[in-house]
Amino acid sequence: MNALSPELRQAGLKPKEGLHVLLKVQEKDGVLFMDEKSIERVCLTRKATEFDASFLQRCAELAQVGWCVNTNKCFDLPAKGIHSCSPYCLALKRESLEGGGKYSKDKIKIYDRINAYFANALAFVEEEGEKERISVFRNFIHSREKLNALFGYFQADFDEVKDKEYIILYLDEAIEKYRQINERYLSDKLFNTNEFNVMVGDEIYGTSDFLNGFPMKKPFLSHQSAAFDIAGRISGKMARNLHHFQEIMSRNILPRPLPLFVYREELQTEELAIFSKYLSEGKKIGYQEIIRDLYKSHKEDIGDYYLLYYYGNTVFDFDFVSRFRYELKQGDKKYWEIKDYFQVDLGKKILHVFDLEEKVLRVIFNNSLITQTKAGDIQRKYFDELDPKYCKSENNYLLVLKYRKAFYDYIYKSRTQAVTRLMFDDILLSGILEDIRLDMMKENQHSQRWSVLSKMNIWFSLAENFDIPFKTTDTMASKLEKQRAFMAALSKGEAELENDEQYAFAVGQVIYYLLHKSKTTDKSYNRLEPFLQQVHASQLNKAIARLFYMYKHENFSENFSHPFASVMAYQTEANMREYLPMMLAGIFSDNQLFANDKSKDTDEEN
Repeated sequence: MNALSPELRQAGLKPKEGLHVLLKVQEKDGVLFMDEKSIERVCLTRKATEFDASFLQRCAELAQVGWCVNTNKCFDLPAKGIHSCSPYCLALKRESLEGGGKYSKDKIKIYDRINAYFANALAFVEEEGEKERISVFRNFIHSREKLNALFGYFQADFDEVKDKEYIILYLDEAIEKYRQINERYLSDKLFNTNEFNVMVGDEIYGTSDFLNGFPMKKPFLSHQSAAFDIAGRISGKMARNLHHFQEIMSRNILPRPLPLFVYREELQTEELAIFSKYLSEGKKIGYQEIIRDLYKSHKEDIGDYYLLYYYGNTVFDFDFVSRFRYELKQGDKKYWEIKDYFQVDLGKKILHVFDLEEKVLRVIFNNSLITQTKAGDIQRKYFDELDPKYCKSENNYLLVLKYRKAFYDYIYKSRTQAVTRLMFDDILLSGILEDIRLDMMKENQHSQRWSVLSKMNIWFSLAENFDIPFKTTDTMASKLEKQRAFMAALSKGEAELENDEQYAFAVGQVIYYLLHKSKTTDKSYNRLEPFLQQVHASQLNKAIARLFYMYKHENFSENFSHPFASVMAYQTEANMREYLPMMLAGIFSDNQLFANDKSKDTDEEN
């Protein structure tokens, strides 16, 4: 906060939605007074034009130094209907006035509280001359009749104010007067409670009020056996900085998550310069833009910063990042690569962690975690409230909730141990099986074809990158190539099944081949479910035998007989769920059993 320029401190400051009225104290023959001619400017934000921009900006700045820290520390307790905290300003919502809100007959009580509000506000005014001017302002608006008379001069605008919008009356005074009162107010209200305030030299110390509730009246939140009443104190200067920081957070202009470089001055200086550059261009900056720009000059030497993820007044995550990993490397390559193993044209390079978000997470979580809007923007929902109806399925919704924090730590904190191979396998297998279940035929096309095959490509291309201790070259991709070569030999009768992986792949080829013999119009992938649910090879073979019996009258290719016989004769006690990846690979790979099969026609899958 100390490093922020005045421009950055005011960035994104906007007026409250509603009606803004600027009033002026007049003087004639040494007498101060206010009447209808005291109304200098009136503007309803929803009807504002370019001509009103500078006026509304001034209103925003006046409200900033005339507002309460929170409604528990306003001048209108216990009702909390007046949200300003300045003798130069009166702010309330339309619903608090007569005719506004559901229970309007009870709202007229706010008129009786205006005098009490000004009595509290005047306690922060030291100069007698100012007290006199403010008393004139108070007397001009301190009753139901006087306020209604004032509103009558701009009745058309007043009638358009919505219940939840503000009506704010400002006294036309220099902002320094507002700021001076605000400093006095803050010095008394910035701490959570004044009960533990102490003076150390010229500085006051007290309990922090920054996103912090003091549990004095809640014994179950207090230390019952501690020898102290409070855990610590912060200085008044720090409390003020935290208050201003929280106010900036509420404007939704800071990156989310926000990197806080407090240990390395050069990174902090560059971050603020990047932030200023984007603001001057009228663009909203994100964490990604900051890291990309810093990477140009610092490469992999980015780290030693705190990472804050907040939304509104809620902090969802706050952690320290010792070193940030931007690039992704795979063996001797300076990138990860998604190869097109299943003919869906998804060959892509993953150069850095933000590529991982857009090209991988968006796909495997079905646009529910990383969402691309129709406008082309990317939304990241690591901590957002998710609505199941906007997720592809209930299972997809549960997968996002289960694993999104792990991927947030992996990408934004460079915690490579956060996402394991088991987690990655679970996401892909669950997602593919769910897509198979949801598949339907639409205009002779599989509704889930792209989703299934793109996930298969991602799975077989990247799985080993999440297996930290993995050293061997025996990867899912290499096993796939071996099985495809083996299947070519098996189909010609030049090989025999020797292990469970070969069996699983051959089963996938046989199942797909037999299902292709079906003359039904429903050729959706969900026909695979009875086979994919089998745990024991003996039961799986029985299911395949029943399928063969249905189509035994069909003509079969020369390449079918030996693989089918080998599969039916193979015995194993293995849990077939462990070999589902290879079975799925057999199903969705180019099928070797169709060679010389004249019954095969061109369909939507080839």
